[in-house]
Amino acid sequence: MKKMLLATLALLFVTGTSVFAQQNIGLNAEADYPISPADYGLTFEEIHVETPDKKEDNTNLMLFGWHLIPNDKTSRKAMIIAHNGQGNMSYALENAGIFLGMGYHVFMFDYRGYGQSDAFNVSPKFYIYAQFATDLNAMVDYVKKYHTVMTCSIYGYGIGGGLALGVGASNIKTYSVIADAPYITLESIEKTYKEMTGQKIFMPLAYDKAMIEPGNALPVKGDHLRGIMLICGANGDLIKAADVAALANYHKKVTTVYTVPGVNNDMNFESNKDEYYKQVKSFLDGLD
Repeated sequence: MKKMLLATLALLFVTGTSVFAQQNIGLNAEADYPISPADYGLTFEEIHVETPDKKEDNTNLMLFGWHLIPNDKTSRKAMIIAHNGQGNMSYALENAGIFLGMGYHVFMFDYRGYGQSDAFNVSPKFYIYAQFATDLNAMVDYVKKYHTVMTCSIYGYGIGGGLALGVGASNIKTYSVIADAPYITLESIEKTYKEMTGQKIFMPLAYDKAMIEPGNALPVKGDHLRGIMLICGANGDLIKAADVAALANYHKKVTTVYTVPGVNNDMNFESNKDEYYKQVKSFLDGLD
């Protein structure tokens, strides 16, 4: 029964809104979880992850997450899920199932201001906050501190894809990265969004470009990564397939590019889940 549930999560075809869809690219933080691993009958534990920065009361900020445990509890592979800033981590459970079905320990988490993570003012006027990179970096450190024998990979989509590349290239504890529809730089997103809509999307004012932006991180960092997978829709508008594919030039020997035919980035996963699964599995199998 448990194997059937894992397989269902890994290859589930569902109706409704894709977790990748972003009608408005501004952040949308939700506190409540409409579904949890318990609803699927999965084995999991709640985790609380401390970040290095302090809150106003001088205590460490805490992130809330789920550790999904595979059938083979002796597995030495971990995958962190970095979501797109739309809703909270619960919307990424189907994506998490891809890796759980492959035998990965899956670590899901919410950025500050999302779900049950500590409070933070998340404005829909913003595309991303620099603090989210701190949060993802804290997750990598957490996994390697408490699960030292595991390889630690990151899967991210939307803003999570960009963060996965930036943090993954910067933190030498990261084993591999899968980035679906990653931004290249924040300036390029801001300019393209303005051209497309006539509206302004706000960005952080001060941040480490080599930590947050793949276009600045990959040219100078990331030699430790065993593999990088880049995913983009062939008809991507805000984030163009050619720009994502160009990131492969920085670490050609370890980079795989999957261009999803005939779709914009909001349909990368939904358009053909079976093929998506096969492409991701092929990439990960090649790392073993």
